[in-house]
Amino acid sequence: MVSRMFRLVLVACSGACCVGPSLRADVIEYTDKGEWQAAGGEFTTIGFTGYPDGTWIFEQYAYLGVHFVDGADLIVCCDFVTFPMDGAGLDGNAEIHLVFDAPIYTIAADFPGNLMFDLYNDGELMYSSSMMGVGGIGNFGGLISTSPFDEAIIHSWEEFQVFLDDLHFGPPIPGASGLGLLGVAFVGIVRRRRG
Repeated sequence: MVSRMFRLVLVACSGACCVGPSLRADVIEYTDKGEWQAAGGEFTTIGFTGYPDGTWIFEQYAYLGVHFVDGADLIVCCDFVTFPMDGAGLDGNAEIHLVFDAPIYTIAADFPGNLMFDLYNDGELMYSSSMMGVGGIGNFGGLISTSPFDEAIIHSWEEFQVFLDDLHFGPPIPGASGLGLLGVAFVGIVRRRRG
């Protein structure tokens, strides 16, 4: 007879391995950067520095596993009022469309103005955030999802300009070996409880 604990572990592992595009995510929204950082684990930051003012952004950050695919994102440089983090930012016009090489669980931004996040997995919309920011500079908005996503569209309210000071995202979902180790760990726990 299989113990109740072991059945729960099997259900949890099968759910982790078989996340499908029809799954809707539970997402927590953050406006406090410290709380998002504490809850989100490892992440990558893009500060949009190192490129001249007016540079169009497409594949410059592909080495970090993210692609800017809408073709309308432009570096704004040397403006420490609008972009207080480091003086550089991204003007996304009406939206910033990101595609990730591997599914991730968290995304956030430091930004002026306001913005919203739409998260997608396998081309299907799985979450739309509330509007974050109330205008002005120095705003932060972040999301942590229970389900992975591989695409995000960042836009502002009613198709106004959207700007990013810094973009944060990650971590990638565990590979098959990581999920296998997770299953072994759970089985080990069940065996210890039975013995």
